[in-house]
Amino acid sequence: MLINKPGYIKNNLLLLGDKSVCMYLLKGDEYLLIGGGMSYIIPTIEAQFDEFKIDRSKIMGLLVLHSHFDHAGAVTYFSKAYPKMEIFGSKGVEKIFGMEKAVKITAQLDRASRQRFGVADQFNKISLELENPYLTKVLTEGDNLDLGNEIIVSMYDTPGHSKCSMMAYVADQKYLFPSDGAPLPVLADNNFIVMANDNLPIYLKTLERIGKLNTRGGVICFEHGGAFIGEDADTYMQKAIELTRSQYEFYRQELEKGADPDELVKTGISEIMADGTFNLITEEILTQVFTSMVLSVKNE
Repeated sequence: MLINKPGYIKNNLLLLGDKSVCMYLLKGDEYLLIGGGMSYIIPTIEAQFDEFKIDRSKIMGLLVLHSHFDHAGAVTYFSKAYPKMEIFGSKGVEKIFGMEKAVKITAQLDRASRQRFGVADQFNKISLELENPYLTKVLTEGDNLDLGNEIIVSMYDTPGHSKCSMMAYVADQKYLFPSDGAPLPVLADNNFIVMANDNLPIYLKTLERIGKLNTRGGVICFEHGGAFIGEDADTYMQKAIELTRSQYEFYRQELEKGADPDELVKTGISEIMADGTFNLITEEILTQVFTSMVLSVKNE
């Protein structure tokens, strides 16, 4: 079952935002926001805090699982609105946040989405512009965030979607937060899209490693599309690995036959555009993603 409406998935796990951009509030004795979001959903998130009577003083941190614009646009706002809140992320995220050009591009893309959805540039007199984002603590594989009440968030380095990607896993609850490091259920009929923006072979190896984590009876919490529970959560990783391996093998075999990489890219994009469901990402960005996937297989 796919849950894509804001609300409690479990008594300690709250889905926030909207179907396109999801954030999660994980509750122990302290609370953790997971996902760096986008600025356009900030008024929605704040309204949801009120709706679900969230004690904001218990939110100890925000976990940014990678640095792309649709996963980091809300960072500056939260750091200003809640100055005691820790901002967590990988060494790779810290590096990107320190690159002026990268931050400007991220801010431009985030701003365009804000304008598209008609959201003002300020909320509660705080600018929604992404400016000088920073981490208060860098996390690496093997690090844990202990929220109390037996809620321990374990971190895994998961390259493939991006070099800075991490996943978070709560073993006791069997909650997995893959960000975009695994196929996303954002197409029609909850079909998946593989977004190996950086390197498809590495993305596949990451999935094969993460697939060993136990998610049976748990929740798969995506930052686009919602969350899987029940049988869909139980079978997700196997399906994700099979789908990704199939796409990898298709590209490998077609390239060995002499297929034009540009034509493979055009075919992949046309299928996504024809589906029409996942409209957060532009055709230009999709072209970059599929080009990277095809070339990473070609150059393997």
